[in-house]
Amino acid sequence: MKKSSKKLWASIGVTLIAIAIMAWMLQAVDWPVAIEAWQRVPLYVWLVSALGMAGSHLLRAGRVRTEWRDTLNMGWREAWGLMVRHSAWVVLVPMRGGEAIYVWVLHRQGGISIREASISLLRLRVQDMAVLGGLSVALFAPFSLEISLALAVAMMALAIWILPLSWTWLMYRMSRKEGTEPFQAPPPAWESWIYAISNWIVKACAIAWPLWVMLPIDFRTALHGSVGGELAATLPLQPPAGFGPYEGGVIFGIQWTASLPWPDIAATALAVHLMALAVTVGSATLARILGWSQKPLHRLDGAPATFSQ
Repeated sequence: MKKSSKKLWASIGVTLIAIAIMAWMLQAVDWPVAIEAWQRVPLYVWLVSALGMAGSHLLRAGRVRTEWRDTLNMGWREAWGLMVRHSAWVVLVPMRGGEAIYVWVLHRQGGISIREASISLLRLRVQDMAVLGGLSVALFAPFSLEISLALAVAMMALAIWILPLSWTWLMYRMSRKEGTEPFQAPPPAWESWIYAISNWIVKACAIAWPLWVMLPIDFRTALHGSVGGELAATLPLQPPAGFGPYEGGVIFGIQWTASLPWPDIAATALAVHLMALAVTVGSATLARILGWSQKPLHRLDGAPATFSQ
């Protein structure tokens, strides 16, 4: 059998396994409640929300292209394939074990060392937490919209200033402890911060809009719910697909300012959670079928990939 045929059948097999895992996990869903909540939202709202989720993946692809632009010849298709594959593994594998796929792909397809790829993943997540944390503080603070926006800008400016300094110090400490040369990753550039901040704003709004339509709340409270769900999704202890903690985060966020029964919020949280999962897993499946997530990431210095493709 030709090598291309083997890769095609391998892609089909992995795709079918992913679909089977997702179907098994969805057996626990209370479908009548979820469908009732789903039907309250016009179709165009779901479509725009799904496009927003897809757009957030594209912004993350821009972020990772910025990270590796001096090392890898990574186009938009390859970067998008990497990030949707990473996102799908994160939600499908429990205990956030899917994070390792980012390191593995860069190592296997781009010839990046495990150490450098792991540091890159750490940088990605630290920046994510800085942005999400800063936006959360501003959003949940009991201030007017104008003051909250000003606080969000101040928090982002503080993160952009502090993180590069903290990163330089951390790399220096690691190099002294290990007796090696420090990993000279570039500090997050303006493009990286723009991609990171835009990603979280777009994703939060994409999830908040259906919540706003389904529940008797204002849009800011809906944003509380969407950001609460994302904060819960960052916890290290996660079941497959994040069922439970995500809904709990949405309930917590909405009840921060709204007195609604938690079962009503839970049904809507499940509906938006399923939409987000469908976009993530569907995007990863499409990227695999098209072969974008398996393409070699050629190094600009001409070094070969760690494994042949």
